[in-house]
Amino acid sequence: MSIFKDDIPIYLQLRQKIEEQILDGALKEGDKLQSLRLMSAQYRINPITAGNAVNALVDEGILFQKRGIGVFVSEGARELIIKNRYKNFKKDTLEPALRLAKSYEMPQIELMNLILRIYGENDEQDD
Repeated sequence: MSIFKDDIPIYLQLRQKIEEQILDGALKEGDKLQSLRLMSAQYRINPITAGNAVNALVDEGILFQKRGIGVFVSEGARELIIKNRYKNFKKDTLEPALRLAKSYEMPQIELMNLILRIYGENDEQDD
């Protein structure tokens, strides 16, 4: 049984796994990634697929290569991942959810109270 889902390209899922390792602190700035060969064997995927995931992260500046030595986590990688995810979350999730709330005629005050409750600034009201 594969750890990868069939409906999303494997290289994107592996890329996300690497990002999660950086976000969780399992991989820190300057840490060396395992070789593509080992990564391919571990996840039972084609080395080209592993390379595509790593190269996409290199292209974004999250990882960097030292020729003949390996691939490493870039300085500021965690912050860059958060910045990218924030931008995508806002566009793909938050804005559509707010438009949906508006279409359901959800009062703004109720939405604001929900936000304040989730952020821990308004523990008393629960509309």
